[in-house]
Order: sequence, then structure tokens, then C-alpha cells
Amino acid sequence: MKLEELIHKRFVSTAELTGMLTTFAGVPAVFSPDAPGDEQEGWGGNTQYPMVTYNYDLQANEERNSAGTLSVSILCQNTTEVFPEDIAPVVKKCLRDVILLPEGGTPYCFAWARTDAFTVGGDSGKAGVVIGCEVRFDILEYPSMETSDPDPVMAIDRYVKELYPECLVMGYDRMQEITEASADQPVVYCRLISTDKQEETNTVAWMDGRIAVHVLCPDSTVRMKMAAGIANRLSLDGEVIMLDHSPMFVKRLQVNYKSDYLKEGQVFITGHYGLLRYKAKPHVLMAAHGNYS
Repeated sequence: MKLEELIHKRFVSTAELTGMLTTFAGVPAVFSPDAPGDEQEGWGGNTQYPMVTYNYDLQANEERNSAGTLSVSILCQNTTEVFPEDIAPVVKKCLRDVILLPEGGTPYCFAWARTDAFTVGGDSGKAGVVIGCEVRFDILEYPSMETSDPDPVMAIDRYVKELYPECLVMGYDRMQEITEASADQPVVYCRLISTDKQEETNTVAWMDGRIAVHVLCPDSTVRMKMAAGIANRLSLDGEVIMLDHSPMFVKRLQVNYKSDYLKEGQVFITGHYGLLRYKAKPHVLMAAHGNYS
């Protein structure tokens, strides 16, 4: 599915949200980018409200550290029992710590940015006037950070997975189209921030790789415990064995429990690892003699 379809699927599959909306052709009134006109037969003579429309723009915003924006408009009439202020928290909850994986794309997550109220054409004090609010989210992209062997990110991915088998590690485990992080199954994402060459010898080039570990979970207690657990275990082990069986030494380790876990991460690791200039050559059979007698 495309990202637009996955967002729609997430909205219409959330019972708490659909229970507050009217229906169009028997389906919850969730549309992108615009809703059908009031003359359409799908409304069945019922009111168009409350309903939700959404639109997104995948244009990177370096200032906000996002891959785009998602705008969700909630429309109601001021004569109904449900108001936009009632639906907005449900929309935020619906997308909180949810990872969407479009077909052939990279995982996306959503961070709430702001909510603005508005009135459509008239005084909100008059009966029958359409009122609403726009809920905006920053779209965060979590691309694969797999590099070349030896890969420091894949090494941390495997390390975290062995430490917390119940968690789902992006880039290591298989992801579904829609994944909701929870206290029972937190989601971990590791990304490579930078690499620097520190020194070199005749056989090895020594690199410092700075890696951020994001622990996604709606429960702040679980997030803190996991971040602390990863940091404590790394402090005790002092090294992480990479996929080529070489060690990556933990040169520096920092944990920030107050950072934005969606955009920045909580655990920051500086790993010191080596790139071999020469690989061991296999033994070559120089001469072969066969005796068939």
C-alpha cells in the first residue's frame, strides 16, 4: 500500500475514532484530500459531519528535522453532540508511536506538531455552522542504515535484539505495513549519525562511528528502563562484536532521557572499530596430482 492508503487504513480501523464519525457509503467518513460533495448519494440523506480529511506533503524540512508534514482536518457542525476538540485527541492517539511501511518505501512515523481551531464561513455562535480544527504532524522517515561490512549499525541492532528479544528492531526484524509500538513490544531504531577516521596503521584504519538509538514506546517508564538497560549493558561489556566477528569498542556513551525519542533518540554510542586493509587469503592449491590406478 501507498502511504496515503496506510494512513486511511489506520484511521478507519481505529474503533474509537470511527465511532465518532458519520459514514459515507457505509464506510467511516475519512477522506483524502477532499470530501465528496453533499449531493453525493453516499451520504444517504444523512449529515456530512463529523468527518475527517487529511493531506500530506513529503517535502523535507531541515529546520524541523522532518521528512514532511501531515495535516488532518476535523469538521463538525456546532449542533452535533461531538465537537472537534473531542476528536482531536483520538486522532493524535491513533498516530502516536505508529510506524507505517509503504510498499517499496521506508518506514514513517508521526510526531504531533500543533492543533489549530477554525470556523467555515460564518459565526460559530450560529446554529448549523461548520467548525473544525486542523491537527498537524511532522512526518519522520526512518531509512535503513545498513552500510558496508563491518557495519556498526547492524552490530548494535543485533546487540539490542539479543538483549531485548521481545522488541522489534527496525532494519533487523521484518516490519508489517502498520506497526504499533507498545509496552509489550517496543520498537527500536538505530541510526548512524557520523563516522570519523581517527588513526591508521599499515593494516587497519580505525574509525569512530556515532550511533543514536531510538526506543519507541508510548509508556515513558518502559522507554527509560530500556534506554538505561542498553546503556548499562554496553558499559559493562565495553565492546560489541560486529558481524565479521571483529570488536567495536565503546569509546563514549551518553544517555539523554529528556530528548525527543522520535527525532533524536535516547542512547548515543561512539564505537571504535577497525577496517582491515588486507583480507586473509585462502590457501591456494598450487599443484594437484591424481592417481587413478
